Amino acid sequence: MKLFFDESGYSGCIMPNKNGQLFNDGQRHFVLGSVFVADKEDEIEILNKYRQFKNRFEFTGEIKGSELMTQRNNEALKYFITNVLDDKHFFICNYDKIFYLATLISVYIFGVPFQQQETLTFYMMASALAGEKEELFLHYCSAVCENTDNSKKEFLEYLISFPYEKLDRNDYNLYIAFAKLMLENKDYGEFTLTYEAYSCKNTVNFVNMTALGELLLSLKHLHGVDMSKTEIYHDNLMGYEEEYNQSFEDNKIHINFVDSKENELVQLADNISSIYRKCFEKSFEAFRCNKQWTDNIWFTENYSRIINAIGMEHIKMDTQISDYVLPFVIRDIFGNEYGQFEKNKEKFWGLFYFYKEKIMEDIDAMKVDLPL
Repeated sequence: MKLFFDESGYSGCIMPNKNGQLFNDGQRHFVLGSVFVADKEDEIEILNKYRQFKNRFEFTGEIKGSELMTQRNNEALKYFITNVLDDKHFFICNYDKIFYLATLISVYIFGVPFQQQETLTFYMMASALAGEKEELFLHYCSAVCENTDNSKKEFLEYLISFPYEKLDRNDYNLYIAFAKLMLENKDYGEFTLTYEAYSCKNTVNFVNMTALGELLLSLKHLHGVDMSKTEIYHDNLMGYEEEYNQSFEDNKIHINFVDSKENELVQLADNISSIYRKCFEKSFEAFRCNKQWTDNIWFTENYSRIINAIGMEHIKMDTQISDYVLPFVIRDIFGNEYGQFEKNKEKFWGLFYFYKEKIMEDIDAMKVDLPL
């Protein structure tokens, strides 16, 4: 067995950039794409499909997923989704960078035992926190950078006084209640991931490695992939490769870093991660502005066709709960045909609440301490 990985939406560690933002415009989500092959015959099958696609549209050398999102390649993209993608070879981890920080804050405030024992409450709180203004997360990152008792104390005080919009502004808000208790006991805790947690210089809040670990866990426990019998290939990550292999060493997992120009299935992983992320970001942008029936329709229709092709069970959603629900609704409303949403859009809220209930049940039953 083999796994091939590449990523889209990487804009550095999740820390304030030169513009004072936590991510570049249009890159709130980090997407890790994977191609899985069970054996040599399976590898030949998917390679042949990919090569036929490239030959049909006269692509030479390496194709970048961003190229498939250009207007001149509309027909190639349509063919790629319909004839290359399937529900056998492709897996995705979709990570909201703000939700990632919200879970780190939640582990810091509530602790791992709370996450394990009150899983649904933990993720409902983190989900709501991820909907708050970015200012809160900028303060958290500053506190992590300093990583002293004083910076922790100041962050706890900030959590208590923050003008929440999604959560209560009183002790019914568990972040406020727990932060008050920590201050009262002068127990300032430990931040989950600091610079000291990584061997690479200037590395912190590195979502890439977390996403890989979560996707590997999903492949192992939900899809039966035996990691001890699987070769793993990833596009080069200059400066981080040793970090990856040190982190996964205890699990006897080794990652082979290769140049995507020389590995077609890593190229294919790049293609799926790039087109998935672009369509997802533009689709969700329209839904967040309540313009989903008029704006970015082309992206939403292609997003629906992608998730219909590879299957939602092959997509690991590490996002706010409402964002986790939305792809299921998009899949059912937009389907595989252009314009199909027009006759289905009145079903939106019924589908939304149906899938939300199912996802909440799944989260409540989730085991967060499974071994890799």
